[in-house]
Amino acid sequence: MEEKVKVLLCTGEMNAGGAEALIMEMLRQHSGAVEYTVLVHYAGEKKKGVFDDEIAALGVRMIHIPSVGSVGQKQYTALLKDINEQYGPFDVIHSHLNGIGGAIAKAAKKISIPARIVHCHADITFKGSFISRLKNEAVLQLMRAYIDKYATHFWACSEPAAKRLFYKKRLKTAVIIPNIIDAEKYLKQPGYAEAAKQRFSLEQEKVLGAVGRIAPIKNYEFIIRLLKILKDRGEKFTFVCFGRVLEKEYFDSLLALAEQEGVEKQVQFLGNSENVADDIHCFDIFLMPSHSEGFGIAAIEAQAAGIPVIASEGVPRIVDVGAGLIDFLDTQEPRQWAERIEALTKQPKQVGNETIIACFNEKGLNSKTAIQKIEQQYLAMREK
Repeated sequence: MEEKVKVLLCTGEMNAGGAEALIMEMLRQHSGAVEYTVLVHYAGEKKKGVFDDEIAALGVRMIHIPSVGSVGQKQYTALLKDINEQYGPFDVIHSHLNGIGGAIAKAAKKISIPARIVHCHADITFKGSFISRLKNEAVLQLMRAYIDKYATHFWACSEPAAKRLFYKKRLKTAVIIPNIIDAEKYLKQPGYAEAAKQRFSLEQEKVLGAVGRIAPIKNYEFIIRLLKILKDRGEKFTFVCFGRVLEKEYFDSLLALAEQEGVEKQVQFLGNSENVADDIHCFDIFLMPSHSEGFGIAAIEAQAAGIPVIASEGVPRIVDVGAGLIDFLDTQEPRQWAERIEALTKQPKQVGNETIIACFNEKGLNSKTAIQKIEQQYLAMREK
């Protein structure tokens, strides 16, 4: 029997997100030809992620390591060397940490891990003061140079993400690996919407939904202002968001804005969902007004559930699964969003489950078929 390919998956805390969703599908859907180890990077205190228990239940080894930024390149390389000697040697190291993949690839090259994938999951943007953005951009440019020098394979969830992190000469060989889901888990079944609304006491509500961390790039203030526009037009909707609070100051500003606009009773932030495939069915319409997205996995989750989506121009078109369930609108035109929401409320889109699955398979967004292609690439890397 041929020895398994040993793959070290580098990630941060395993909470809900596009990169984490991809990793979890890789662990759930693997063929048995690959032996995965999950290397979780942390700065400061180690915290338990929402997927940690499932990873353990799947029998996958999980190791925690201080981040490069917290210990420095030299010590990080030494720690990675110890892990490689104890649990490897690894054939492939696959970083899902965007720009930090440059430092990881440098360490992996030093300890002779032959295949080094840097995988970008975001169209990277920086917030904060001018000085802060300047410093972060300088670090990113250093990481881009490291990636170019030390990585052997260049993967991204979308073309915008690839262009942001990889040098132009690498784009010809860069592989677009879209974030994927097990689409069958999300399909609408009789009674799903009613049960989901009942769980969150939303039985009488028309729900605008979002899934994603509470951070400025998600532009949730747009949705709060949209609620006010709809209210002024005689339409009452409730906004429900599943996602962890990443920046408390921003979260507090959203609550203040909701009160200012007189829609505070129509806004619910419910934290991370432990079963988004079921909970998402409480939404009538899914909104993604993000300033930018590397991919936007929540938009494909909503389409898998048969829920119509309105997304901003900052969301890559790759998230359109082809089922006629998504519209892309300019956030500079909020009244267009209000009008589209009203139209979808009066005449909801109806797309059958068979059509949805066929679209996901054709686009390569269904994990049951996509994971096979990823594993084939790992096998090819070992054979070189």
